Amino acid sequence: MALSNYKLLQELKNSTKHQCLTATGDDDMEWGWDTLESTTDVNISNDTLEVVIHPHSSRGTGAVRGDMPFVPGHIYYWEIKVDGSPMATDMIVGVGTKDFDLESSKNEYTSLIGSDKKSWGYSYKGVKHHNGESLIYGQKYDQGDALIGVRLDMCKGTLEFFLNRTPLGVAFEKLDNTHLLYPMVCSTACRTYFTIKYCRSMPVNLQLYCLQAFDSSKNPLIPFGIMKMVMDSWWIPKSFPS
Repeated sequence: MALSNYKLLQELKNSTKHQCLTATGDDDMEWGWDTLESTTDVNISNDTLEVVIHPHSSRGTGAVRGDMPFVPGHIYYWEIKVDGSPMATDMIVGVGTKDFDLESSKNEYTSLIGSDKKSWGYSYKGVKHHNGESLIYGQKYDQGDALIGVRLDMCKGTLEFFLNRTPLGVAFEKLDNTHLLYPMVCSTACRTYFTIKYCRSMPVNLQLYCLQAFDSSKNPLIPFGIMKMVMDSWWIPKSFPS
């Protein structure tokens, strides 16, 4: 069974080699928020890494899409810091197709992402949304300042979420991976912040399979180059038992 690699990341951070292995911030950011793909009531700043939805007042559901598509044959992982009101009708982190209408609920308070078959999302209320259906999924993140991780496998067609780096399990399976998907967020609350903290990807190939099978605990003398690859790919699910 595939497992999260956060334990391995912690081991590497505690090692003496961590300082020379740490990646730069620029390497960890593959995409940002798209200034042309959002509702009108949003502010995008910090080199497109931060968006504030309803910066002054809320009159509906604001949303924004990422500026890079997720393509078939790759695995993606990103983390978003969410800081919003626990009184919101909804705040959602998820994905959707290019033709998903971000403005369909700009004058309504609703759970936008997941309202149709073109989008999938994880709500701050601890439920998942897709095709207009809502199901209990994970923990609530209604206290503000939460870190939401998202892992999308465009080869297997699976989408899973993490709360403060705790895996919540696969939320959706059998996504139509023949279509391009984009990262998306939405909120009904005034002054909701969504800040991209990390976003990486890798094609599903032999290198990825090797990294999945690599167990550093059984290989104490790891060459520097391999150690760097393991450190940079800590977000890839492992295939060996914990």
